[in-house]
Amino acid sequence: MYIRLAIALLFCQAGFSVAWADSGLDDDRRMIDGLLQRQLFVLAERYAAERIVSDAVSPTDRAEMGAELVRAYTLHAMSSSPYERDRWWNAAASVLPQFQTQFPDSAALIIIQVQSANSMLARLRLLRQEGEVFNDDAKLAEAQSLAAEVVQQYEQLQKSVDEMLRLSHNARQPGPFTPDQLLALSRRVTLSQAEAFEEQGLSYPLDSLDRTSGMSQAIQTVEPLTKLRPDTGVLWPSRLLEMRALRWLGRLDEADARAAFLLQQQPPAQVALAANAERIRVALARNDLEAATEIINQGRELDGQISPEFDFACFETFLALWKQAEEAKNAADVQKWQNRSAAVVKQLDQLHGSYWARRAEQQLTGTASTGGTENLDLIRRTAEGYVRQQQWAEALKNYDLGAAAARRSNQGSGEYEMRLAAAAVALKANDLPDAVRRLRETALEFPAQKDASLRHLTAAYYQSQIARQSNPPQLEPYIALLRENLSHWPEGEPAAQAAMWLAQIEFSQGHWRQATEAYLQIPPTSTHFASAVEGVRQASLKWFQTSASNGQLVPMDVKKVIDYFEKVILQSSPEGPEWTPTMRLAAESAAQLWLNYTNQGYGSAKALLDVALQANPNAPEGWRSRLESLQVIALAGLGNLNEAKAKLQQARDDSPTHLFEVLQALGQMSGTASPMVRPQIAEIELTVIGMLKPNLGQLDAAMQMVIHLREAEALAASGKLDEAIQVYQQLVADHPNEEEVQLGLARMLSRGTTKPLQEQALTHWRTISRKSRTKSPAWYEAKLEIARCHVKLGDPEEAKQVVRYLQTLYPDMGGPEMKSRFVQLMQQISNP
Repeated sequence: MYIRLAIALLFCQAGFSVAWADSGLDDDRRMIDGLLQRQLFVLAERYAAERIVSDAVSPTDRAEMGAELVRAYTLHAMSSSPYERDRWWNAAASVLPQFQTQFPDSAALIIIQVQSANSMLARLRLLRQEGEVFNDDAKLAEAQSLAAEVVQQYEQLQKSVDEMLRLSHNARQPGPFTPDQLLALSRRVTLSQAEAFEEQGLSYPLDSLDRTSGMSQAIQTVEPLTKLRPDTGVLWPSRLLEMRALRWLGRLDEADARAAFLLQQQPPAQVALAANAERIRVALARNDLEAATEIINQGRELDGQISPEFDFACFETFLALWKQAEEAKNAADVQKWQNRSAAVVKQLDQLHGSYWARRAEQQLTGTASTGGTENLDLIRRTAEGYVRQQQWAEALKNYDLGAAAARRSNQGSGEYEMRLAAAAVALKANDLPDAVRRLRETALEFPAQKDASLRHLTAAYYQSQIARQSNPPQLEPYIALLRENLSHWPEGEPAAQAAMWLAQIEFSQGHWRQATEAYLQIPPTSTHFASAVEGVRQASLKWFQTSASNGQLVPMDVKKVIDYFEKVILQSSPEGPEWTPTMRLAAESAAQLWLNYTNQGYGSAKALLDVALQANPNAPEGWRSRLESLQVIALAGLGNLNEAKAKLQQARDDSPTHLFEVLQALGQMSGTASPMVRPQIAEIELTVIGMLKPNLGQLDAAMQMVIHLREAEALAASGKLDEAIQVYQQLVADHPNEEEVQLGLARMLSRGTTKPLQEQALTHWRTISRKSRTKSPAWYEAKLEIARCHVKLGDPEEAKQVVRYLQTLYPDMGGPEMKSRFVQLMQQISNP
């Protein structure tokens, strides 16, 4: 795709290649031109910037590369959408001060100064065009202010260049440029100044004195240039500018005569095509659409060349014919000229670049009615024009029109794309509910589209953003969307992502069964599979532990999860002997479930553990310690007490550090163990602790603390609550500022069934509540246990007051999991 700007902008494109014909940077210039023609702006900018700081270029050539950098940034800005342009305009403006700082003595700085002014002129033209098309008074006022600044800049530059030209004739003070080069530059500055006057006039209302004054000054300024030879490089753009100014002034006969005279002189193809474009615009100004069409029918090519100016004039003509047909209510002609307009806009984009396509789209959004059109490309471009102007309501209206037109013509893909584009606009407008609605409805109506599931999942993502805007978050619509996604598209990576999000949100709410079932839906082919296996482990252990405590454990549920873990081992097994971390996790989890939540699962657990340990001789020590601990439990459950003791005796011969790892593994198991197995684990823990005690001095303080804490928990699990409390009381005495120790003692006291123990627990929880930071996990737990103590002491009303107080001041109640614990307590009080 190539970008060719109007003849009026040729000075900005060509730099000073005519003026500096002797420059040694012809190759550099050709390189930059080639990159800019292909709209590879970043590469052109980088190339010019690198040449500026190169030691291999002369000071004059360095300045020319600075001008090329300004030109590249300028064209980048002109080809960008409105909300991206400022970055490139600012970059263009920054080149001159940065160059002055880095090369303060450059005598050729005038080149960059002129090109910087050209950049401002290009910015002025674009601003004025948009203000004119959209009747935007604010933009037109901004253009008027900028025009005055640009005109003043060119006046100063003209004085500077002319002074340099005068001094260049002094052979004793040679400058960086020859008189011929400076004369060429002076003429280009004059041409640019005339264009600035033209833009200044156009920024004011039609028939105003300011507009007339601007055009008159443009004609007066450019008139000497129209009498020069073609080889000066300014003759043809000067005559085209004169034509435009005459047309803007309403002197249509003179403008037409100038164009006819120019064409008789057999100018270059691009100039001739631009002159014909002016003839078309003169005919349009006369409302003579027949004459404009006649010129167009003569052909858009000349000597094998095409012109963006001519093609754009064709578009303006087709747009006028379209409007004429609308006024005449001629539906057939409306459709004809809509299609011709759409075709030209596509050609402008493909052949001349986004600058021209966007100008055409601005005309569509500013002047054309899309009501009744069936041309999807035209509607889409119209909508995109509104998007670039951030007119969201109009953009949505046009996309909806396009979707309706596509449906009428049975263009399913076209309707799908239009509706997705509308959803994207709703997102840009920060209307998340509308975006979610559009994405969801579109995906559900087109479920066979290859990315429909992903679009629906995107709706769920933005629904989660909506949920976070309320306190507490309203998660139900989000969860419903995830479930809906999985029901319609159960396969593929989007489905795996939906299952992962669903599992995570269910887990955060303490819905262990639902979280497990969601994790189970993530297939081994998914990038989320390793996380899913970890999720199944965590959620299922909590699910079964809760169910076992409530007497609601279903053996089939446990067997289903065990089968899942065993399939992970079998399906994931690589050819080599090494297991993956995911396989090791699955083996450990399956063994735990066999031991904790099945009847007579000891044999299955032992067989699995034997295989896993044998296949993983180099596995991490922590994992091996946990599996060896599970082996001891399995052996004990099978009645092989001697073998179990031998395993522990083998551990006794290991280092205290290894014994400590075994104890930690047992502690992790105890936290998720069923009530049936927990006493067995506790007895083994106490045995290991007995082995460790003679060597406590070889372990650091943190390890010793863990051992004491595990001892207390194991004593309680073994039915020796008084001894457990004594251990904690000693720990509290030794570590009065350790929060975990204080919490452990309070929890241990709460396990008591006697009134004295409950009274002690109440006192201790109150102390923790008073010393903890408000809304911290310890603070919420203390409040919950205070209420529970009141219930156990026969004062349920006091418990209710504690909970109601929290509900009033802190409605989130510490998060979903803690809140569910408060709810359960209140249900227990209501249904004793």
